[in-house]
Amino acid sequence: MSQDIKQKNKVFESVLDNVPEIRYAGDSILRQATSSVTLQEGVEIGKRMEIVLLKYRKITGWGRGLAAPQIGESKSVFITYLDSQFEVFINPKILEKSGKSNFYKELCMSAGMVAADVERPDWIVMEWMDEKGITKSEKFDGFKARLYQHEEAHLRGRLNLDDAVSGGIEFVTFDPLKEQLSDTK
Repeated sequence: MSQDIKQKNKVFESVLDNVPEIRYAGDSILRQATSSVTLQEGVEIGKRMEIVLLKYRKITGWGRGLAAPQIGESKSVFITYLDSQFEVFINPKILEKSGKSNFYKELCMSAGMVAADVERPDWIVMEWMDEKGITKSEKFDGFKARLYQHEEAHLRGRLNLDDAVSGGIEFVTFDPLKEQLSDTK
């Protein structure tokens, strides 16, 4: 296990050296509620986040989302990278949540090489503006619901570490790409 931690720390050192834009737990900007943005601001911030996320993915091999506070912008924007495509979420709001929940060991770029087992609703209904200025509202479940809730929490000043179940914080010694949603802790 200590060998796994040493290896992950080497990866994290490379992130620190090559992706200086990322803010980490302890930085006050990660604790602030964000402010709304114009379409143009949202698109510009989204493009900057895409560059950062690609650099991070090149080093680590993972990373599916990034919120503006994580690059020092207290603005209501996050991006996701799924199926080799970026999507920008401008001024997103969660309108509804499932009463049923699931668990998942979440990684977060702002938490370094520490994961948190977090309980979140199974599904959500979210409203946002896309990069073309179109307001959308959609219901998401499964992994997308999980990812979008994680990123939206950043816009409210929360990290996955804040929402970890009791005893649910650990060094990343597992393969994050093999992690699955679970109905129980």
